[in-house]
Amino acid sequence: MSMNLETNVTYQYLEPRPHPWRRILWITGRNMHVWHLVATMLREEETPEETARNFGLPVEAVREALDYYQRNKALIDAEAEKEGRRLRAKGQL
Repeated sequence: MSMNLETNVTYQYLEPRPHPWRRILWITGRNMHVWHLVATMLREEETPEETARNFGLPVEAVREALDYYQRNKALIDAEAEKEGRRLRAKGQL
């Protein structure tokens, strides 16, 4: 099990990964961090069950990602903004 150090919550489907600046957790076994999953779910107006089915994940993994997002919204939003600035600077957004 992975540990989120900011809130001391244990997650089964989320894990930290080495990255030069990104601190948010990733979906275990996927090349996807929490914000990618949550942003897709919100954009598509899906339920956790629909998102789990569409990504081939256990619904518990989606619920963990939502819990982590709500507990760490400021960090995740700041990293999403940083990524947006980086992509705009490269002309990719």
